[in-house]
Amino acid sequence: MVFTWLLYKTLKFRQQDIFYNKLALHVDLADSVFKKSLGLMYRERPGNDGMLFISDHDERYGIWMLNMKFAIDILWLDKSGTVISIKESARPCTSIFNCEVYRPDKKARYVLELASGACKRYGIRKGSKFLLHQIS
Repeated sequence: MVFTWLLYKTLKFRQQDIFYNKLALHVDLADSVFKKSLGLMYRERPGNDGMLFISDHDERYGIWMLNMKFAIDILWLDKSGTVISIKESARPCTSIFNCEVYRPDKKARYVLELASGACKRYGIRKGSKFLLHQIS
């Protein structure tokens, strides 16, 4: 726990805009093992519009809510930016021993975390398409 808190205080996340329809979302990029491990832990809110976890291969990436302070919508995207799975309003957990791990229905390339309610607010659902320009 101390290690993740120290990461939170020292890591700097790159930021980028991604697009859904005409909506631009400013997201932090989780593009390293440490940034992916930390995610949105300890933050009072997402900071920007959310966080995009970047991978170079497809997998059924699991997300858990340990040390989170707010609920989020979790979206798994394929390599073309299409939403293949969603978990809305995932709630924080208080203990490593009872923390649910959320996984997509099938393999994904990216995971997008947005504040809870974003999917309803913007009409995002399975099959929705995001434009991820020059994400690497």
